[in-house]
Amino acid sequence: MTNHYFYEIVLLRNEVKYLYIIFSILLLTSCLSRKDDIDAASTAPIIKEVAAIASITNDSTPDYIFSSTVAGTITYGGSCSSSTTTAVAGNNTITINTLSEGTYSDCTITVTDSNGNVSSSHTISSFTVVITPFIEEVSAVITPTIDNTPNYTFSSTKAGTITYGGSCSSSTTTAVVGNNTITFNALANGTYDDCTIRVTGN
Repeated sequence: MTNHYFYEIVLLRNEVKYLYIIFSILLLTSCLSRKDDIDAASTAPIIKEVAAIASITNDSTPDYIFSSTVAGTITYGGSCSSSTTTAVAGNNTITINTLSEGTYSDCTITVTDSNGNVSSSHTISSFTVVITPFIEEVSAVITPTIDNTPNYTFSSTKAGTITYGGSCSSSTTTAVVGNNTITFNALANGTYDDCTIRVTGN
């Protein structure tokens, strides 16, 4: 009889021991999970550059790609801004709002997550915007013509220096914004189909 009770007590103790172990494991798992949640809630986003803007670009609204470890709200600083204000976890492509010509080395991005954690300020790699002038014919040279120093009128979106190519040239080497009338240097009789003009912005 005594042995029987002793056996039951041993079994009970073992069951209690096993329950204690299981409870301890569950408690530890819960604590670790809670710690992970707390760490995640208190960790600021990390952002990194993925694809820089070309160091010299003629695109006045360039794209920029960066990565963020978590989703959040984008805040811009310096001379750059964008209509994109939401970041996702992973890669993000933003289009910078229209820029004037010049060098941009102070553009920054920060991401704030849903817990209010703010990333370190990320500086976009420096780049320079050079806007190429757009020129368009306004008044063509009359053809045929008996004038061997004919006039030609074109428009330019930027002031700059005129460069001539082909068989034509002129003493006029400066273009203004808007319409420009140039007089070609004396031409011999013949057909001219290789004359070109280029304006390089100041």
